Amino acid sequence: MKTLFIGAYGFGNLGDELVLIESMKAFPEGRKYIRSVDPDFTGRFVDCDGFIPWEPARPEKDFKINFDRVVIGGGGILNGPPGHDYMSWIVAAQQSGAKTYVHNVGASGPDDASWLSPDIRAAFEKLDGFSVRDEDSLAKFKRWGVEREITLTDFPETFLPKDMSIADMIPPGKYLGISVNNGHAFFEMVNKNKEKITEILSQFKDHKVIPIISTIHRSYEPENDIKGFKRFAEIFLSDFEIVMPEIFLDETWWRTHMSPSNLKGLISRLDVLFSRRKHNCVHAISCGIRTIGLSRKDDFGVQSVFETLKDKLPSGSTSYRL
Repeated sequence: MKTLFIGAYGFGNLGDELVLIESMKAFPEGRKYIRSVDPDFTGRFVDCDGFIPWEPARPEKDFKINFDRVVIGGGGILNGPPGHDYMSWIVAAQQSGAKTYVHNVGASGPDDASWLSPDIRAAFEKLDGFSVRDEDSLAKFKRWGVEREITLTDFPETFLPKDMSIADMIPPGKYLGISVNNGHAFFEMVNKNKEKITEILSQFKDHKVIPIISTIHRSYEPENDIKGFKRFAEIFLSDFEIVMPEIFLDETWWRTHMSPSNLKGLISRLDVLFSRRKHNCVHAISCGIRTIGLSRKDDFGVQSVFETLKDKLPSGSTSYRL
């Protein structure tokens, strides 16, 4: 059996590569191929039999798919234009006679079903398996009129083993991890809520700060966590000591050394994580680390982690939507 895994792979988001790792464990049989925009980046984290070209972004329904099975394995959002792109591969795969699965996906974003063309609606009903990671995504697909059975996975990537090789570089101490993106909407929210965020962070004045960098997008500046961290630090962290910035805020070092497993190991070294990134919240919660989520009122992604994993939340964990 030849399986093709598709998702937002290779763009520089370790959360997307994390869910690929989990998907390949969930579908272990046969030979495995991946559609990645950067095979060298994705190839650092997984073993596979090969990669296929990224293009076409949105294949026509008669595009030939020469695989026995095609899996949308998480990574990216199954909503709006990206959802249309990914599901176009499923439509073409079904036309080519392949088995098709949508596995452990999220649908955060607008509650708008206009991207669901008749072909895509039919493709959802023909899937050989369909699962989502959180209750919000499940509810969206039901509101959008997808009638078939949908399984809830509850973030199975929590079971990824951690690698302590980077964490072991950190000397003993009390540590606060800061994980933010570089988005305009995020910093608009931050600037409107400086007093509240300062109040939250003031609880941890006796902690040193570790930058938690999980995304450096290859072409989209709002998804560059190093730049986002530096902006956030200018506003809020002048009284904190930042640990090893010459390493953790160096893009070349990050691309060479950081992986989903040693990122999880680093997060496990923290006492508290303050995070805008949902998969860093997943890592922290699974490691028993107090987790403080932060997001905009109109963004449910981080909140979905806290609601889905509510029975596993470490003491003192909470999520703010500001």
